[in-house]
Amino acid sequence: MTLEFRNEPYLDFARDAAARDAQKRAIDAFAPVDCPLVIGGTRVSTKAAIVSSNPCRPKSVVGRAAKASKGQAEKAVRTAYDAFPSWSKTPPGARADILFRAADLMRGRRHELNATLILEVGKSWGEADADTAEAIDFCTYYGQEMRRLAADQPLTPVPGERGRLYYQPLGVGVVIAPWNFPCAILAGMTAAALVTGNTVVLKPSSLAPVIGYKVVEIFEEAGLPKGVLNFLPSSGGEIGDLLVDHPLTRFVSFTGSRDVGLRIHEHAAQVRKGQRWIKR
Repeated sequence: MTLEFRNEPYLDFARDAAARDAQKRAIDAFAPVDCPLVIGGTRVSTKAAIVSSNPCRPKSVVGRAAKASKGQAEKAVRTAYDAFPSWSKTPPGARADILFRAADLMRGRRHELNATLILEVGKSWGEADADTAEAIDFCTYYGQEMRRLAADQPLTPVPGERGRLYYQPLGVGVVIAPWNFPCAILAGMTAAALVTGNTVVLKPSSLAPVIGYKVVEIFEEAGLPKGVLNFLPSSGGEIGDLLVDHPLTRFVSFTGSRDVGLRIHEHAAQVRKGQRWIKR
């Protein structure tokens, strides 16, 4: 894998009839998706559900996602914590290879991912494809960067000293993704955390759980071990504070509103009982 990064080319639906026809077939073939929780690789159904509907046709259901409770959020954080020692010791090159495979799988499922974005959040064809292409870019770029950062890094020479710089995984990361780029930003925040040796509890936007579940499926198919990535669709009001406040949470990656971001900063700044670090 070359270290020269190149952006994934966009599909030209105006000029490329084959791409246009393939995208139409993917939209026509789309069927509602049931999205369970994923905790330690196990699919978990719940009585409570999040119904994801097409914003252009509100009566058209795109999918139904399980809705995590506080107890299930607690279990997911502890599962990610237990998976961290093994995953953090996985060679950086092996972690990067999983991202490269995920990027290839996204390319193979590109029209399906586009169709999900078109139907779940109302994106135009071009905007949906750009979202998917950016998710591919994130996986490729972060994989390449991990390989670069894992190599010997240049240091200022000091007479009589031998030094080495290396990067150390942190622990459990909570990823809270937005609705407006629910494939690209979700995949990017997740991929960056995973490839650097951290484990993840991922809460997708309640407005876009289906595309989040499809991204999780791709990471699993790419070879991610069980427990390293845990998927928790739910409302922020139900489990958000628990995930941020948890003493085993090491860092939070968030994209969203100013008010929620400030609340996360406020809560993450407080050192909880049993917490051994300052959260990032």
